[in-house]
Amino acid sequence: MPGSGIQVSPIALGSRRPRWTSASVQRHVFAYLSLLPATIVVALFTLYPTLYSLNLALHQYHLLRPGRHPFVGTRNFVEALSTPGLYSSLLVTLQFTVMSVAGTAVLGTLIALLLNQPFRLARVLQVAILIPWAMPGVMAGIIWRWVFRGDVGVLNGLLYSLGLIDSYRSFLGDPITAKLALVVAHLWKHLPLATILLLATLQVIPRELYDAAKLDGAGTWHLFRSITFPFLKPTLAVVLIFDTIVAFTTFDLVFAMTGGGPANATTLIAWYIYNEIFTNLNLGRGAALAFLVALLTLLIALVYLRALRTERLCREG
Repeated sequence: MPGSGIQVSPIALGSRRPRWTSASVQRHVFAYLSLLPATIVVALFTLYPTLYSLNLALHQYHLLRPGRHPFVGTRNFVEALSTPGLYSSLLVTLQFTVMSVAGTAVLGTLIALLLNQPFRLARVLQVAILIPWAMPGVMAGIIWRWVFRGDVGVLNGLLYSLGLIDSYRSFLGDPITAKLALVVAHLWKHLPLATILLLATLQVIPRELYDAAKLDGAGTWHLFRSITFPFLKPTLAVVLIFDTIVAFTTFDLVFAMTGGGPANATTLIAWYIYNEIFTNLNLGRGAALAFLVALLTLLIALVYLRALRTERLCREG
């Protein structure tokens, strides 16, 4: 180098550059070719539908005018935000989501704690609890519609035989009970997965922590608050994010159980978008609504992740 008296060999400088041999090139090519099939599948089933929906949202696609699809820009989004039933369906969706997510978190934790106890049928119940989750959503909705039916429903028959009611009630015909019935069906369908995730976390907590705390005189509530719950918090965050997204986009249960009624009491946003597309035949506005709901769902997930990250930083600090 000039002025330093140190001579640097050109060979030494050149040795810092990556040396592309035929073997390294083959490894890189093989790695990219191995990822190519998965990339193509992801592009076909996620990227292409997303871009096609965006194209629908930016054009006037109305099935009553099949030959004309002019570019309208953001007009579909503006009209979607001004539709009269949008905000009422969003309110119903938020109510349903809050009840479903809270029920999943609380009941999932309690059931996981129960299944984590050593008793004879624990293994059998851990497997059997996944049966509702593995069932298709429409089938689950048909089952619960049969349970809550007002004429030959299972719940009416049970309550009547126990003398708790004098006559059959139309649970799905009342706005309040219909919404609660939808929440019950959602919990029955999606609670098992949350329970298994929480149970898996409970089973990796070192038993030595509990033994040491018991020697110090800690009670059941103190054990849960100081040991169990801190271990469960990351898994609970995943459960909350996942179930929020699932609840916010629930369609199959509404389709099979209530059809959005009575009096739009169970018209969730996914059902509202379905009606916009298949009843009003406005594909452009329906695609715009779907994009707005997707952005709102993403925002909620980011809020969860931000809160979790902030809490972790506070704990580490």
